[in-house]
Amino acid sequence: MAQQLAEFILFIPATLCTGFLLFIAGVIQKVMNDMDEAEFKRFLDLLTNRAMKSPYAITSSTITFVGAFPYWKRYRLSNPWFTAGIVVYALASIVTKGLNLPLYKRVAELDRTDTERLGEERRKLKRDNFMRAGIQAASIVLMAIGIARSPVNGDEDPD
Repeated sequence: MAQQLAEFILFIPATLCTGFLLFIAGVIQKVMNDMDEAEFKRFLDLLTNRAMKSPYAITSSTITFVGAFPYWKRYRLSNPWFTAGIVVYALASIVTKGLNLPLYKRVAELDRTDTERLGEERRKLKRDNFMRAGIQAASIVLMAIGIARSPVNGDEDPD
């Protein structure tokens, strides 16, 4: 039971973070698409600054990633589905943050009258947000399968 509890504790913030990303990729991105380029720049600058300081965004996006290390130390690879979900979650986060953070910086540095480049960055952001949300949703599915398949005697020491 201890392993199932650990998995559930990691699963909850991963699900909350994924829901947050799905909301951004779906609703917020559509709002940004309806803005002119100058409005998009101002909105993205505000959104980025607020999100980087948001306790919810920071906590929900890091608990699963950080919690994976003690989980793996204790349970190793005893639940391959759940482990695959955590790996996909971490890779989605690392890869897309590597794409998005430079994009946020580029948008911040652009002049609001540079409509061509702002439009191009908005299209890249749409692609990146959709990709991250999709990959993280897949990670949640993998984790859920792992939790469903987790043995009831999961509290046994894996040694």
